Amino acid sequence: MEENAKIIQERFIQQIKSALPTNVSFVDELADLLSLSTDSAYRRIRCETLFNIAEITLICKHFKVSFEPELQHLANKVSFDYLKLDDKKDNFKLWLHAMGNDIKKISTSSSNEILYAADDVPVWHHFFSDEMISFKLFYWLKCILCAPEFSEKLFDPKEIDQDLITYAKDLLNNYNKTTSIEIWTEDTINSTLKQIEYFWESGFFKKQADALLICDLLNDEINQLQDKVAKGNKMGDASKPDNFRFYKSEVMIGNNSILANIGTTKIAYVSNNTFNMMSTTNADFVNENEHWLKNLVKKSTLLSGIAEKQRNQFFRLMRDKIERVRNRIGTEN
Repeated sequence: MEENAKIIQERFIQQIKSALPTNVSFVDELADLLSLSTDSAYRRIRCETLFNIAEITLICKHFKVSFEPELQHLANKVSFDYLKLDDKKDNFKLWLHAMGNDIKKISTSSSNEILYAADDVPVWHHFFSDEMISFKLFYWLKCILCAPEFSEKLFDPKEIDQDLITYAKDLLNNYNKTTSIEIWTEDTINSTLKQIEYFWESGFFKKQADALLICDLLNDEINQLQDKVAKGNKMGDASKPDNFRFYKSEVMIGNNSILANIGTTKIAYVSNNTFNMMSTTNADFVNENEHWLKNLVKKSTLLSGIAEKQRNQFFRLMRDKIERVRNRIGTEN
């Protein structure tokens, strides 16, 4: 029995190590987390001492890994990690910070890749300007989390804490450093456009010019994305190694689905409650998710690189949709 437990712990430790950034010392991190001496941490790493339940719980929460020695082999049973959100603004700050840490962990891994099937525009693309960040965060806080302090307020970028904006920009910066594949449809932009229209029709913009500015910023966002797709690089620099492939799918995606490769570890993320994400390293679920995503890629059209005609057509369609919403807002008194 003890020998089996050691084998399970060895696999668990290997899973943790592969999820760590290369610049992080596992033994130091483990010792700090569990309040152990370095020698005690080493004994656990060498499996001379077995983790107890409390230690496993701390490790899973801290390193964002799951411990499923038997459960992963049972059909229809998968455990997920997620950050519980409520109507508190500070809790939302924790979510943004946690998401940024996940992306940073992926970006600093020696071997990293994000494969993203986007039913909605991936949130980091909105994080290129203070005003656009403020609009997205204001919308989520007011309309999704129903934060009390936003219930009676109209959109004002000054209502968004500067540290939230900083977290958001850091998230985008780290995402730009990863190797990634995104799959969009012609409808991927629709949810953001509906959010703008909803705010306008509900009278949540202070003035017409504010709504028009968000439309213009969304247009800028699409232009920047097209440039990155054309260059195959999210830093927008064609001289850098390719780290971005972008596909157009004719198949409806249905929900945001992400597969992240961090070294030898694979993590599946699925959307939850509009913008939140649940994650799991369950092997069966990850493999099924990867199979679905790769099949979706095969059925999609690559717009990166030399596919200039198809790429221009796709992004012109995005801009046309933005322009229609902008015109509807601009013609109303």
